[in-house]
Amino acid sequence: MKKPMRQRDGQQWISDYFIKATGRVVHHDLDGRSLPPQVKNIRMAEKYIARSAENAARLAGEAESRGDPLSARQLYRIAAERFREAQHFCVPIVGPRKRELHGRLLECAAKLRSMAGYPIERVEISCEGESLPALFHQAPGEEAGPAVLFMPGMDQTKENFPNPLANDFRTWGMHVLALDGPGQGESWLRGIHVTPESHAEAARSAFEFLAARPEVDAARIGVYGRSFGSFWSFRAAAAEPRFAACAGAVACFYWDRLTIFEEAPIRFKQVFMAMSGMEDEDAFDRIAEGYTLQSHAERIRCPALIATGEFDPLNPLEQTEAVFEALSGPKELWVFEDEFHPLRSLEALGGLAVYPFIAAWMSRALAGEIPEGHSRKTLVKKTGEGMFGAE
Repeated sequence: MKKPMRQRDGQQWISDYFIKATGRVVHHDLDGRSLPPQVKNIRMAEKYIARSAENAARLAGEAESRGDPLSARQLYRIAAERFREAQHFCVPIVGPRKRELHGRLLECAAKLRSMAGYPIERVEISCEGESLPALFHQAPGEEAGPAVLFMPGMDQTKENFPNPLANDFRTWGMHVLALDGPGQGESWLRGIHVTPESHAEAARSAFEFLAARPEVDAARIGVYGRSFGSFWSFRAAAAEPRFAACAGAVACFYWDRLTIFEEAPIRFKQVFMAMSGMEDEDAFDRIAEGYTLQSHAERIRCPALIATGEFDPLNPLEQTEAVFEALSGPKELWVFEDEFHPLRSLEALGGLAVYPFIAAWMSRALAGEIPEGHSRKTLVKKTGEGMFGAE
């Protein structure tokens, strides 16, 4: 009889209970459902999210055929995001259904790009004998300008961010290269798996790609990551000193405690092992010890920004603070009072997400406006106090 792959796989019934009770697979500390009310366990999630995605895609096609591109492109964005979510929830994690849903994500995202109103180029990044797909969002202007490499979170994709309909980085005059790194999106489906070092190598290759673009000022290239991408962006900045700034939000700044694999819902470890192409939990646990910023953070000398929730269960504050203290260059730490892992719809920011504020900070950093020796650590209270005021 086949046994579960991981020690905690037998806890799936607990996870399913929380799905039924809260409408969430993870982030149970947040209010409100994120899954359709019909979903009672993990195996039902893909079905109902995909059904919603198909409805949005159909409406988008009808709006497009009737000469309404404004409605169509908003609907294609909704459809693409829902197909992205649906493929994430596939059981088994990798299989024909995931590929089918991911293909639908790519179709809707391509339609959206064609209607975005500015150039978004699909490109390939050559890295250690492999080819990693990416999207290059071009900023306005004829002179070479700043650019940002975006590294998505765990099982996220390059289509998710930036949103072509609300690209804050472009508004600030920055190009964005969104990358499907090893173990992510199309790269994963090509059989390219994640390792502790793989994203640093991918980021170095992405830097070379950007530096060679005539639209990009090679002296003003930053790197930004969200969720597990925050870890990868900091490893990238540590390994490649030519990055002029780095930022990470929705924190995964690991120092000596991998809560995401051992203390969080089992789904995180299930997905990450699949991204790693591994089935042996003991072997994975040994390799996972390499997911640390110890001996790396101190090599980051460019301006660095960390944004985190005060009570993020995936990255306890003491882990984030250890990384912050180790940074060698100008640095800022924004801690949002009483917040958890996602940093969306923040009361402290008047209901906005943290992302436009990250874009504003990155613009300043790439313009050389953050002085040497700068160090700011602030608790952003629910009232917004601390975001712009004195420490």
